[in-house]
Amino acid sequence: MVNFEKWHGNGNDFVIINSIDKKIRITKTFIKKTANRNKGIGFDQLIFVTLPTKESHDFFIRFFNSDGSEAGMCLNGIRCAARYIWNNSFAPLNNICIKTKTKVLTCSPVGKSSVNVEIIVPEKINHPNLERKISKKISKNFFLLNTGNNHLFIKFNSIEKIDLNGIYSELSNDIQKHEMNLSIFKKTKNIIDLRTYENGVGETLSCGSASLCVASNFLSKKDDLITVKTFGGEIIFKKIKDAILMKGPTTFIYKGNINE
Repeated sequence: MVNFEKWHGNGNDFVIINSIDKKIRITKTFIKKTANRNKGIGFDQLIFVTLPTKESHDFFIRFFNSDGSEAGMCLNGIRCAARYIWNNSFAPLNNICIKTKTKVLTCSPVGKSSVNVEIIVPEKINHPNLERKISKKISKNFFLLNTGNNHLFIKFNSIEKIDLNGIYSELSNDIQKHEMNLSIFKKTKNIIDLRTYENGVGETLSCGSASLCVASNFLSKKDDLITVKTFGGEIIFKKIKDAILMKGPTTFIYKGNINE
């Protein structure tokens, strides 16, 4: 039996397990079975918390999409994972350094359920050939960024009624091979409305790494603030020196166990 906890960050839901209490081997079959919302538990991503691979990190965390593929990063998930670690007394209620497949982040507790995450500024993706292919299929302004996951952002005047699945389907042959998430957004002053189709998952209520990337594109000066709103809730981003500070909520739902 595998012990798990169910969490969500702004509606982006996760099953969290660890190999600290007991050695667990993660397989694609187990991930898909657990992800099934009718016959399993159901989640956007499975989070696997393990001991660090280097002394400079406190924990090593992996993220798996519901289709069994592995994601490089999930910022809604990293907040939930940090709270999971503190709640289960794997580390004191203080700053922790977490290594993921692609990034190293520092998480710190805020109040009873929120978490601050400090992360380096996302990088622009330089891929002229891909940009040309996208330009032929959409007429809107867009940009590409990476923060451990690849993201494509398309700007609209309104996003509520846009067929996001249709846009992803139209672009999938070009962006899926790059494991690229697709987001559409609307910006009004310091508020950004965002919807995201996550590669290997589909549209989610919130995507933390997409929220970070789109906010970073408009954070130019130290102490600038951007609030990103999704169907699942809000995340606040602040520019600090050469990094960005994200503040967002976490919610524990329930815990249980499931057959391996």
